[in-house]
Amino acid sequence: MNEVRYHDAAEAELFEALGFLELRAKGLGRRLLGEVRRTAARIAEFPLVGPEIRPGVRKLRVRTFLYSLVYTVDDEGVLILAVAHGSRRPDYWITGASDLSSGRRSYNRGMELAP
Repeated sequence: MNEVRYHDAAEAELFEALGFLELRAKGLGRRLLGEVRRTAARIAEFPLVGPEIRPGVRKLRVRTFLYSLVYTVDDEGVLILAVAHGSRRPDYWITGASDLSSGRRSYNRGMELAP
């Protein structure tokens, strides 16, 4: 199974979404986190599962929510570039993730974003 890492921008988007949803309904942010973790685990196991939306960039929808994980696969594993909400303009995340060599994080602590 591949290691899953989150770009700083993707991490920020996820935490923002978790907070927003949790304020709307108790437990909703936690449900989103669970679905994101399941989606990331699926990507880790089958990295080519999401359709390629740009050369080298794939996207997989998070079940039950209007979010998708936008990611790339490299020698180190999977890098989540964005936790993209479906109602945002397409490709907004490109400018935030243009420098793929910086902003990478692996999680094995706290909320454990990676599976």
